[in-house]
Amino acid sequence: MSGMFTATLGEAAQFAGRRFVRVALLPGLVFCSLLACVALVAGGQRPGAVLATWTSLPVEAKALLVGGFLTAVLLVSALLDSAQSALLRCAEGYWGRIADRSLGRFGRRCHLLRLLRCDDGPAQHLYPPRSRPHEVRPTRLGNILKAAELYPQLRYGIDAVLVWPRLFPLLPDGLRGALATARAELTALLVRAALSCAFAVLGAGCAAARGGPPALLPCCLWGGALLAWASYRGALNAALVYGQHVRVAFDLHRTDLLEALGEERHPGPDAERERWKRICLFWHRGIPTDHEVPPAESPRTAPGVPDARTGPGISLTQLGLAVAAVAGLVGALTLHV
Repeated sequence: MSGMFTATLGEAAQFAGRRFVRVALLPGLVFCSLLACVALVAGGQRPGAVLATWTSLPVEAKALLVGGFLTAVLLVSALLDSAQSALLRCAEGYWGRIADRSLGRFGRRCHLLRLLRCDDGPAQHLYPPRSRPHEVRPTRLGNILKAAELYPQLRYGIDAVLVWPRLFPLLPDGLRGALATARAELTALLVRAALSCAFAVLGAGCAAARGGPPALLPCCLWGGALLAWASYRGALNAALVYGQHVRVAFDLHRTDLLEALGEERHPGPDAERERWKRICLFWHRGIPTDHEVPPAESPRTAPGVPDARTGPGISLTQLGLAVAAVAGLVGALTLHV
């Protein structure tokens, strides 16, 4: 899904400077500042002593410290800016083979249970259809974006991954701007969630290593975990808005692409689906559009689909929050003892 919408970021290049400040620079500045504060508090230094030490430093030492801090901020910001696509794919649940076989299997089972229990109305925006359980992703964000990706295929027989890069340049400016805004909001919230997780781990590790106040470790761990959870929840809402814009683009402007290709409009939905199927086969495999199309294969089914009435349906997010809560309590008790 993330590869399908890469063109959206390209069209938003005119906002690159503003987007970099909002998505990468400001979060990186806050992240580095909070880590520096945690390091000072964990070292047992009072604010007055820190200020006196800073005042007594020569100008060269102050310039060196400020330059090092700004360099760290820029490095973190550059890393965040370059890792946005990878971060989105990770949030969608596209992990390595080992993680997919463990955490991925756990997450897919949870969301299969939720899909089977969910009403038909909300399910069509939150999950792939029940007839395609093999398309369920291990994360909520991945399922929302997968549902938007499958929408044109189920409605019109359009392979969204193939058609989207060709359809996007034909969209009106208003819709392209809405897509770029929704994508930027989604990316910004995912960056905040990732930085919050990193702060929870690094801040808690610094507090444990330097032997700071007992309350510092759970504050870092729980505060980072809660902020990551809140940011991820916001990213889910942004993904819903983004997916709705994608559906609108295919509903209203797919015929514009047919006209640009010199194709005739077909009177019925069956004829349109057949035409789109031939066009997608031509783009994907080079099969001529007048070639006989082989019969469609029956949809795959996922082995061992769980019963909707069995299983707790605990998500990976809930599992992560529980682990953070337990780790904070254990860390605080250990430092206190």
